[in-house]
Amino acid sequence: MFQSRKRKSLESVIRQIRVDLANNYKDNAIENLNRLRQETEAANASGELKPKEMAELRSLIEHFETDIKNFKRTY
Repeated sequence: MFQSRKRKSLESVIRQIRVDLANNYKDNAIENLNRLRQETEAANASGELKPKEMAELRSLIEHFETDIKNFKRTY
């Protein structure tokens, strides 16, 4: 998806959120989502992200927010 070191860091956080949600770790998913928001805004402010990448990340963040909002424990 992304190429630079910062972008790879963002991908790492995205993967972790997906793992957290898959394993019913809502608190961790929320924490990592906040981290993703902060890192995305920092990368955008420093000009490391292209507008298309920023739009993709914002869409993904919205998707994660919806998933967390609709989160139901399975145990």
